[in-house]
Amino acid sequence: GGGGVEGAMGGVSGSWEDDDKKDVTYVAKISLREEDNLHREGYFRDVEMQSLAGYIATRFNRCNPPKPVAFLEAFVVELEEREGRPVCGVERYIRGPYRKHNSNFGYVSEEERNTPQAFSHFSWHISNGEVLVVDLQGVSDVYTDPQVHSVSGKGYGRGNLGMPGIRKFLETHRCNRICHYLRLPRCNNQFQAPSPICRPIPATGTIPLTQMMHHNISILTYDPRALENKPLTSTLPLLPGSPDRIATDTEKTKCDCIVC
Repeated sequence: GGGGVEGAMGGVSGSWEDDDKKDVTYVAKISLREEDNLHREGYFRDVEMQSLAGYIATRFNRCNPPKPVAFLEAFVVELEEREGRPVCGVERYIRGPYRKHNSNFGYVSEEERNTPQAFSHFSWHISNGEVLVVDLQGVSDVYTDPQVHSVSGKGYGRGNLGMPGIRKFLETHRCNRICHYLRLPRCNNQFQAPSPICRPIPATGTIPLTQMMHHNISILTYDPRALENKPLTSTLPLLPGSPDRIATDTEKTKCDCIVC
């Protein structure tokens, strides 16, 4: 698993009225680790990761993939009437069969669906090789509780394994038709791995209607390192590129969708 308060979690559910006055069920997650409840930072790191993953998902969806993806909106609630005023992570409850597609250390589901695997690959490329979003799980393509690996290994909770976690994904990833549709570069070009990572697989599962996309996908213009070990804000910082790595024209991928 992944996440700042990963592993030892207890869950309760309740119903609240949202802004539209509809009865909605939410899930509250409370860590069973005493240290998490004492320092509380892990809860905010989880919300940070889910927000970052959601931002990358909007960029993925602009490329008009066969199946768009989404991440649940997460937030932290303080239970004022309980002793010690504990906090918990809260998100909307989603009904349906829950599936885990990959992990933060190279696990890939036997189903090996195209969309989640392509999204993880996309997150690595669109962030200019700064972060990788893995541990994708949820109902259909509505995901929750992702893990973010950063090159530095800092921030994003104890599930951030840094380069070892990133390399493990790249070693087990097999490029599929959606990766090719997005024209994502082969991962082993950078790492010169002895095994053929990002190797193509037969045209199975969800595939695009068109073979390739034609227009440019720009590298994300935020610096993930600006988020590390800092309180979560309502919006992600938009900067003119990572200070050490500014994308060149040759580093941009191309797509041929009409929408994005």
